[in-house]
Amino acid sequence: MQRKEQTTGERSIPKHIRRSLLCLSIDDPQLGEKAYASWADAIILDVVKARGRDWQDDLKSNMPAAIHQAARGGAEVFVRINSDTAAAELESIVFTGIAGVVLKNVNEAAEIKKASERLDVLEESRGIPGGSLEIDVEVATAAGVWNSLEIARASERFGTFTVNERELSRKLGMSSEPVRELEPLEYIKLQLITVATSVGGQAQGMSYPLSLTHESVGEVELRKAVRRARDTGFKGAVCQHPSWIKACNEGFRPSPEESAYYVKVREVFAEGLKRGMASVPIDGKMIDVPVDVRARLYLEWASRAQARDEEKARAHEKPAS
Repeated sequence: MQRKEQTTGERSIPKHIRRSLLCLSIDDPQLGEKAYASWADAIILDVVKARGRDWQDDLKSNMPAAIHQAARGGAEVFVRINSDTAAAELESIVFTGIAGVVLKNVNEAAEIKKASERLDVLEESRGIPGGSLEIDVEVATAAGVWNSLEIARASERFGTFTVNERELSRKLGMSSEPVRELEPLEYIKLQLITVATSVGGQAQGMSYPLSLTHESVGEVELRKAVRRARDTGFKGAVCQHPSWIKACNEGFRPSPEESAYYVKVREVFAEGLKRGMASVPIDGKMIDVPVDVRARLYLEWASRAQARDEEKARAHEKPAS
């Protein structure tokens, strides 16, 4: 499947409400409890290949239960696999209940195309709606950055870029510690955000320096970091600590103050149009059609985020299983 370019202009709201992502191992004996308690929008399952065992049979046996446990709190479920062994791993992890896969260390578009073709076959053979499984890309190599546009265009299944900053910094010969005042990977982040948005996808990441330190910090500092990430163009982040999840869920969406302002913008502008005005004043500023469009998009974004929270709340009302 070849992705068609967007022709209706860029949208400022995310395609997916996926503000917080938490990585858990399928072998974690507390997988279900941790996923249920997290309130994350998405759980990324990491596979384990035990030495001396048939890891493919192990995965096939364990994956359906792991998917069920990871979804208990209403999260989307993804499985993270290696791009260079994707063919074998896909055979062992694709089951009803996953939303897609996260491919690590992707270097070129051909890797996405091969994974997409294999997913076509697996969806048909395992009773999963055709084309429904997403391919997300974890960027951790220079080649992945350089070829990001071709990678994003490679398949309709492409959903998001996630920046593995520690690994990418190491492979670029840069410090994996925050030793500079200015963010060293800022250009790369903006490139991935722009590329993903250009094909209708999105990018996930945290702002510097938390993106490198992965620290558990105070609420005020964390909320500022999330806001910087959101204003950069990220639509969510992989949470290195469960303590990040609440701040990400609340921060990667319009704030209540923004929503209230944009409701006012739409009301005032609609009244102005009735009077034949092309622009109207509000709080010392003039608002016109582009501002009204932005207000509509932000309110849609806020509404979808609220609906996602309500969906997770309903999942938490169900009896534990």
